[in-house]
Amino acid sequence: MGLFKKIGNAVKKGLKQVSLKNVVKIGTPLLSAIPVFGGIAQNVVSGISDAHELKKQEKAARDAGNQQQADLLAQQAAQAAAQSGAYVGQQAGSVVKAFSKGATDELIAQTSASTKSAAGNVGAAIADESIKAWFSLHWKQLLIGLGIVGAFVFYSKNNKKKPVGRRY
Repeated sequence: MGLFKKIGNAVKKGLKQVSLKNVVKIGTPLLSAIPVFGGIAQNVVSGISDAHELKKQEKAARDAGNQQQADLLAQQAAQAAAQSGAYVGQQAGSVVKAFSKGATDELIAQTSASTKSAAGNVGAAIADESIKAWFSLHWKQLLIGLGIVGAFVFYSKNNKKKPVGRRY
């Protein structure tokens, strides 16, 4: 039990020394090693880090009483954050658009008329089997529901009472 306790204490001690700031500083350059999305992630993280740093500088300028410089830094921070977000949206949109267009074009090009017809027949058969399976599982509930509706219609026709109030 002592060995596991020592391992646990070492892990706790190590985790206390790791800060998000250090992870971001060390990890941002390493993001470019990730294929396809690494460069995008690196640009986004560095943009967010720059915006955060500008916010800290803005706060320091406000504390020092330099309102004009603080306003300028706030504007730069907002611009950096917006630019980072716009870059993410632009890249994600272009990737999704290119992927979906390429996949759709290739699918249409590879399928012949007979394949499309066969796919339609398979889809219809699957739908038929699904409906049959649903009815075979729920036939008791359907009969009970039809019986209730039938009883309601029967009793509502036979239950003609005279009006209680007077007619003038």
